[in-house]
Amino acid sequence: SFGGIGDIHQGGIVFYLDGNGGGLIAAPSNQGTAEWGCYGTLISGADGTSIGTGSQNTIDILNGCSQLGTAAYICDTLTLNGFNDWFLPSKNELNLMYQNIGQGNALGLGNVGGFASSFYWSSTKISSSTAWKQYFVSGFQNYGNNYSIQYVRAVRAF
Repeated sequence: SFGGIGDIHQGGIVFYLDGNGGGLIAAPSNQGTAEWGCYGTLISGADGTSIGTGSQNTIDILNGCSQLGTAAYICDTLTLNGFNDWFLPSKNELNLMYQNIGQGNALGLGNVGGFASSFYWSSTKISSSTAWKQYFVSGFQNYGNNYSIQYVRAVRAF
């Protein structure tokens, strides 16, 4: 078993516990950088912000955007440490990653996720041309144009 947030478990680093034996895990390192993708394309769904919506957002992005190599595509096609159910985190999931295992240091663990001092994509769209991203220095969240290149960190649930 594992102790909790910040521990290695099922292929990555635990950054959220739901209180029922489940939670969320971040990949142990970045999946590189990528576009959010499909600038100007109206994608149905992909607008969940809360904890637990990242997986459906990722599915929605892939259903509405056939562009290869996007942030969602990279997470969806990732096989890492024996797991292939990774996804791009929602806006609030990304924020928990920043706070709990990133530079937010809310639990005093430090940047155990080894996050870059840069922006990371969430799977939460704002419009046909923008989506939410987060700055892993200050925690600031704002919109990014879908064609801009940001860091990607895959997540999975357990």
